[in-house]
Amino acid sequence: MKRLLLVLTILIFMVAGCGVGVSKYDHAVLDGISNLNLNKPEKALKDFNRAIEIDPTRVDGYVGRANTLNTLERYEEALKDYDIAIEIDPKLANAYVNRGSAYSHLGQYEKAIADYEKGLELDPKIDDPPGFIKRLFSNEPNTDKGIRKHLEFLKQKVKDENG
Repeated sequence: MKRLLLVLTILIFMVAGCGVGVSKYDHAVLDGISNLNLNKPEKALKDFNRAIEIDPTRVDGYVGRANTLNTLERYEEALKDYDIAIEIDPKLANAYVNRGSAYSHLGQYEKAIADYEKGLELDPKIDDPPGFIKRLFSNEPNTDKGIRKHLEFLKQKVKDENG
C-alpha cells in the first residue's frame, strides 16, 4: 500500500511538472506574474500581451498588464486595461483598487476614492497584508500603508482642496 501511494505521489509530481493541465493562457499569465515579481516589468508586459492575444475574453491578462503598466508609471494605459477587466468582471475588487492607485498617481483623487471604496466593498479583506497594493505604495515590504490609509489620506486631500 505504501509503495502504491509513493508511486501515485511521484506520478502526480511528474505530471504536474510536465505542465499537463496548464493552458497556454495560464502559462503566459504565470510567466507575467513571475517576471513582475522578479522586477522584470518589460518581460512581464510581453507575457501579459501574449495571454491577451491567446484569450482576450479573460480578465487575468488585462489585470496583469495593467499592474505592470502601473509599475512602469504608464498610468493612462493602465486605466484602459483596468476598465476592460472591470467590464469583463464587475465584481473583481483587485481591478478597482489597482485602478484607484492609477487614478491616485494621476491626481484624480475623487475617482481613486470611488474605486478604493468599491474595491473594499467587494472584498473587505483586500487591504490585509501582504498584498500587491500595500507594496505598490511603498518600496518597503513591511510598512503601515494600505488602501484604507491611502483612502483616508485622499479624502482629506480632496477636502482640503475644496476648502
